[in-house]
Amino acid sequence: MKFFFILLFSQFILSQSKNISGLVSDDNGKPLEYSNIIAKPLQEKASLKFAIADYKGLYRLELESNVKYEITVSYIGYIKEVLILEPNSKITTHDFKLKSTGEVLKEIVIKHEYKPIVIKKDTLTYDVKAFSNGNERKMKEILEKLPGIEVDKKGNVTVQGKKVTRMMVEGKSFFGGGSKLAVENIPADALDKIEVIDHFNEVGFMKQVSDSDDLAMNVKLKENKKKFVFGDVETGAEIANDNGFHLAHAGLFYYAPKTNISFIGDINNIGKSTFAFEDLMRFDGGSSSFLSNRKSLTNLFLFTNDNNDVVENKSQFGALNFSFDTSPKLSISGFGIFSKVFMQSKIESENDYLQNSLVSFENKLQDNNSKSLLGIGNIKLDYSPNKKEKWYYNSQFQSSANDIDNIINSITNVNSNTFETISKADNVSVKQFMEWHKSYNEHHTTTFVVNQAYEKNTPQNRWLTNQSFLTGLIPLQNDIIYTIDQIKRVKSNNVDALFKHYWIINNFNHLYTNIGNNYINSNFETSEKQLLTNGTINNFGNNGFGNNVKYQLNDTYIGLEYKFKIGKWTNKPGVYLHWYNLSTKQNQLDYTISKTLLQPQFNSEFEFNKSESLNFNYKLSNTFPEVSQMANQFTLQTYNSVFKGNALLENEQYHAANLRYSKMNMYRGIVWNATASFNKKVKTTRNEIQLSGINQFSTPILTDNPETNWRFMGSVSKKIYRFNLKLNSNLSWFNYLQSVNNVATSNDRNNQNIGLTFKTAYKKWPDISIGYNKGFSQFNGLTKSNYQSDELTSEGEFTFKKYFTFRIDYENIKNTDNFNQTNFYDIANTSLRYHKKNSPFGFELFVNNLFDNKVKNDYSFSDFMITERRTFVLPRVFMFSVSYKL
Repeated sequence: MKFFFILLFSQFILSQSKNISGLVSDDNGKPLEYSNIIAKPLQEKASLKFAIADYKGLYRLELESNVKYEITVSYIGYIKEVLILEPNSKITTHDFKLKSTGEVLKEIVIKHEYKPIVIKKDTLTYDVKAFSNGNERKMKEILEKLPGIEVDKKGNVTVQGKKVTRMMVEGKSFFGGGSKLAVENIPADALDKIEVIDHFNEVGFMKQVSDSDDLAMNVKLKENKKKFVFGDVETGAEIANDNGFHLAHAGLFYYAPKTNISFIGDINNIGKSTFAFEDLMRFDGGSSSFLSNRKSLTNLFLFTNDNNDVVENKSQFGALNFSFDTSPKLSISGFGIFSKVFMQSKIESENDYLQNSLVSFENKLQDNNSKSLLGIGNIKLDYSPNKKEKWYYNSQFQSSANDIDNIINSITNVNSNTFETISKADNVSVKQFMEWHKSYNEHHTTTFVVNQAYEKNTPQNRWLTNQSFLTGLIPLQNDIIYTIDQIKRVKSNNVDALFKHYWIINNFNHLYTNIGNNYINSNFETSEKQLLTNGTINNFGNNGFGNNVKYQLNDTYIGLEYKFKIGKWTNKPGVYLHWYNLSTKQNQLDYTISKTLLQPQFNSEFEFNKSESLNFNYKLSNTFPEVSQMANQFTLQTYNSVFKGNALLENEQYHAANLRYSKMNMYRGIVWNATASFNKKVKTTRNEIQLSGINQFSTPILTDNPETNWRFMGSVSKKIYRFNLKLNSNLSWFNYLQSVNNVATSNDRNNQNIGLTFKTAYKKWPDISIGYNKGFSQFNGLTKSNYQSDELTSEGEFTFKKYFTFRIDYENIKNTDNFNQTNFYDIANTSLRYHKKNSPFGFELFVNNLFDNKVKNDYSFSDFMITERRTFVLPRVFMFSVSYKL
């Protein structure tokens, strides 16, 4: 680490620079906001510099000393002005006054004008070459260097604190719009520009009225990549130890004006997942963005565990994305995905139970083996009969199979038992939607959407043990070996429809009318039985187990939204009237409720200028219970848990409010983001828990007990000389009432996380980042618990001898409990890559888990239990890989 600071300090001393600042205005003194200031060096071996004026017309340029520059200022509709700055000039301030061309231009074509960042109302465009040093391999490394953009370890992208929800390449969705596949596979040298589009809508003529909250990122490719096959392939094998670690990866792309094809394939056993859960949920969606998605029943979590918190991980992945225009009016796109994952994990935990007279602790050892298969096929038709009409049809088929073998050894102060759980689940879903949009004239536009989804989920579980368990909760008969079989069947069919009319009264007043219907029909069945060694069957259905529920929920609604604008302030109040009808049939019990509920909402945005805004959203919502929550017979959940639903549940009701502020000031090199949210449930469904030893019985109860959740997330980053300094925070306060053993307790769960990150921001310097995060967690309920965490992270990338790149990242985590007892975990990964410029071959030597740590430690707490956990991780991975760039 000392080497990093010495290197930075020496670079700081040796690099001489000078600043020039001032104002850009017209000849009447009116500031010209977001003018482009370009400093072109008039000698070799010096880089071009740029700046963008802020909304007050102020600019600041950082220039090299001893270099002669031609500084050009341009603004649309004005004659550009040029200043020649001599080497070692003493000039530190200069105001530019541009004269109007005096012409009203319908179209402006600017040739060879360099604009590193262009800011428009809803679009932010980055020119990649202004931020790249040429050593980046993938799109992720480019994005991390763009001001205001961040990429996390899961491949999620945020811009000025707002998450990117749609990823596109050349204006077309990339693998359903997920970000991880794009940022980790698209080659950096194929990128020309990055466009960030707020309030994104696929339908151009709908953008003015749709009020979409989507944030899209569109990748513009270099001209020589737009009709060309590009990408890379990589293969690697272990060169130390004998663990059999290997990897093979391919990312191949073909882009042409009418045909786009992308293929991504990956095989590895080093714990690397190819796509994240957020991306998978997008693939899993298959529904229109105009309709709120129903909760999916299929279990897809196993396919997205991008972590090394396992002792073995084998992954096979293949994905094909295509898009082609069959005619000027019709285009067809789609994707196919196949994934196969095998994982083995091992976890040891110490559980301290609260308010429990029988059992005070449990030592639990858990070994888990899982094998999961997933296949997804999706096709979308985009038809535009004319410029004012758009049709979409999307269809998706999905199938998955999960096999899990889990062994748990539970040791308490009164008993010791070993359980084996074997689970299998076959899941199928078919989803489709149709959209129609039509603009009749500049005042009237309509949208009609129909969404349909069918899902079938059939999990089967078997528990095996040699001792009786869950005494008093399940009707076991004495036997030598206890074998319990459980089958669940869940079928769900959803049909949603929406008709919406947009009336643009004038530029400052809009009126939107909504009519819709949401319908869900579900069947939920469960059965449990004991297989006795004498060949007979003990059916739990004779003792209150076994569910067969027919569930229907219909929601018909009408809504009115009024959008008006006063200067820079835009408001949209709305009110929706819902007619809910819920009916269930089970065990000769018919239950029906009908409710008419009014749900107001309000959206407001104040735009101070193009790069500073304040947004507020409020909504009153009602959510009805799921079918499994209303199943009023017992259901075995785990080796120590039984659940019983409540057939008389009604709707939860909650208020949700959100306030968001964002600002980007290029003149001062500062980016602000802050979000404050408040959620309050006034009608709450929460499980009542009965605890006896380690055994738990829970059932949901609807109460008027309020639950409140406050959360604040914020960050501010500032460029200081050639460094970036960032401060971030994540604070939350959650209060709720929980019943354990018939004792209702007011619980508070509070968390505070504050972090500081320091990184270099100069193309000629190594990329170095050092961060520190301090976390606090408090639980106040049956007991008081306080935990702290200290996390130190650092990353470095150094290029030397032109063709060698050395990377290293290090993470150090310390957890501290109530009694000042600590556990510790650190991990480092490093690599050395050789890639000669213009050569297709690259060679890399990399090491994961450099220190060969065996376990990862952490603390957690629930309403009745405190847990210290040790998770076993993959051993050190020492590999050599060869890549070939097309």
